[in-house]
Amino acid sequence: MSNKEPWLAVNLSTIFTGIGQIYSGNKQKGYLLIFLTIILSIVGFWLIVSPTGNVTIGCIFLVSTAILRLWNLFDAYADAKRNNSQEFEELRNSNKDPWLAMFLSHIFWVLGQFYIGKWLIGILAIIIILIFSFIFPLLLPVIYACISYLAYTLSPVHRETSKKTALIISLLLVISSLFSTGLAFSIKTYVAEARWIPSGAMEPTLHGTPNQWEADRVIVDKLIYHFQAPQRGDIVVFLPTEELIKEHYNAAFIKRIIGLPGEKVELKNGKVYVNNQVLVEDKYISSEQHTEIDVCTSGNQPPYLSKAITIPQDSYLMLGDNRVASYDSRCWGVVPHNLILGKVSKIFYPLHRIRKID
Repeated sequence: MSNKEPWLAVNLSTIFTGIGQIYSGNKQKGYLLIFLTIILSIVGFWLIVSPTGNVTIGCIFLVSTAILRLWNLFDAYADAKRNNSQEFEELRNSNKDPWLAMFLSHIFWVLGQFYIGKWLIGILAIIIILIFSFIFPLLLPVIYACISYLAYTLSPVHRETSKKTALIISLLLVISSLFSTGLAFSIKTYVAEARWIPSGAMEPTLHGTPNQWEADRVIVDKLIYHFQAPQRGDIVVFLPTEELIKEHYNAAFIKRIIGLPGEKVELKNGKVYVNNQVLVEDKYISSEQHTEIDVCTSGNQPPYLSKAITIPQDSYLMLGDNRVASYDSRCWGVVPHNLILGKVSKIFYPLHRIRKID
């Protein structure tokens, strides 16, 4: 068997788990690692974002995927090195390894240049990266590919006749990063995203605080309303309405849907009435909580729900569960359907509060 480059195997396995093992000749293991990575990732993600999935088990699957990907790098190195001749290993260790330089540049910008002793080029590359980060960030992936390739070509020793492999690897590493970034962006935009609760307006259902490390973090399901209409009782995330924008609110709100399109809603004796019937809300607010209009001390006067209203079509009335401390539809009006980003489906942090939101 011909000698294999261990750090080339690591670079290949950085692109995707298992490719380094295939390069090293261990094809069955490589294909198995590819299969396991895909299955663990898909199942873990689905368990976290799906309405019926278990967040804890989903996190275990994703952590297992991360551990597998890390272990895969060490294993790819070991597989490539295992059958190498002693002479080749002595030659490989006698000088700076160009494939290690490429790997280091992928891990962090110019680490490869520093590893091979090209300090001035590394510093110049940092300056270029910082400049393009501000003026033309779309070109950064190309710059990263160039830096990675230069780390290889500027290394003092090369053990092959062509640099095409290094160029292809550097491009594939960037494409892999771009694909991961694009996939994450697409999931956040169209499927699900994580948010933290910045205020106490949804207490006790959702714990909120300006300190995001103490606040509940939730999963927002962005697919559900493509298949069904929003339901009464759903906790939703929505963009500020025109009235809220006039009051200089820019961040998204999190409230519970109380009134549906076409319904008559009014407040009487501290209760919410929908179509002249008192709304039963004992599942999420205590009997001591009263829904009054006196929380509306800013914005439009008189407040929106100071009298009975009929909700316009394709719009929803939203209230916070903490009725004495929630700035909501009572004060500024209804939310059009097109401003609703998604439904809060689960709490995934802190660990002791992980649960599904019914």
